[in-house]
Amino acid sequence: MANIMMTDVCNLRCPYCFANEFVNKDTNEISRENFNKAVDFIVGDGSHSSVGLIGGEPTVHSEFESCLRQLIEDDRVKTVVVYTNGILLDKYWDVICHPKVRILVNCNCPEDIGEKNYERLCRNLDYMLETRMFQKNVTLGINMYKEDFPYEYILKLLKKYRFHHVRVSITVPNLEDERNADAHVYFRRMKPRMFEFFHALLENEIIPNYDCNKIPSCLITEEDVAAFRKYGENPFIRKNIHRSNIMDKIVKCSPVIDIRQDLTAVRCFGLSECTKQSIENFSGIRELENYYRRTIDVYGCNTVYSEKCISCHAREVQKCNGGCLAFKIKDILAMREYSESLVQKYRK
Repeated sequence: MANIMMTDVCNLRCPYCFANEFVNKDTNEISRENFNKAVDFIVGDGSHSSVGLIGGEPTVHSEFESCLRQLIEDDRVKTVVVYTNGILLDKYWDVICHPKVRILVNCNCPEDIGEKNYERLCRNLDYMLETRMFQKNVTLGINMYKEDFPYEYILKLLKKYRFHHVRVSITVPNLEDERNADAHVYFRRMKPRMFEFFHALLENEIIPNYDCNKIPSCLITEEDVAAFRKYGENPFIRKNIHRSNIMDKIVKCSPVIDIRQDLTAVRCFGLSECTKQSIENFSGIRELENYYRRTIDVYGCNTVYSEKCISCHAREVQKCNGGCLAFKIKDILAMREYSESLVQKYRK
């Protein structure tokens, strides 16, 4: 997956923002020239046919509608994914509801975004899902960002609009002193509320699917599994649960390329400070993905911050890297530096 960061500006200030290195730090938005270069880079080598639009909030870009129409008309692009907080969607109904477009609405609670913004979000969902009947192209998502994160509001939305799936993500702490530590400690703090949420979802025939930062399977006990097993008696859950990644034990991610307004790319925003590369140095998106796999991802399963990880078979066969790489990026960079120093040593 590859995304174009349309603008640094966001109309919200979410407390957990994973792109806080950039968002609302200035008013940058991508120029049309650089937008075209980014699109060509993503779909030009034929390995990708989907383009994501992110921000900040992509819908605040002054030429958002024109850029989206351009992607819709581009035969190389099969789908366009708009990552949005949903508040400004009512400015773009005709283009937003095109069959090529997929909308991922990050639903924030009214306490965080204010009642007026939340009311506007709900009005937009009403129109998009019930009047325009665009539900098959829409996914609702929630970021679980604190130990007592609220979820009742999104459960209500999911039930109202008859969704049977939801995108979930455990956010990575965005403060430097909370990273580069044993991520399992963080997961253990988040787990009780997260599992409470999952039970509430499954009781309502709604299946969660991790977007990123999936909890490692070693932190899930037999008692946890037994408590969830009852949902297998539900015919709908039993038929559809295999489509969700909550059923497998794989905890790792492929590079998600985010291209900024100046045509620098990052491995993902969680690793933005240390993975910046100019796309002009690469022939296409596949070459850049391979670069990140070689210089970042390959070390992900070979760095540990928990005793559980040391002798873990899933780590050894690269099925689990223990959680988001942002938790241990300093160790990854140190291992990469050491590895490259050995290459230089034996080259001489």
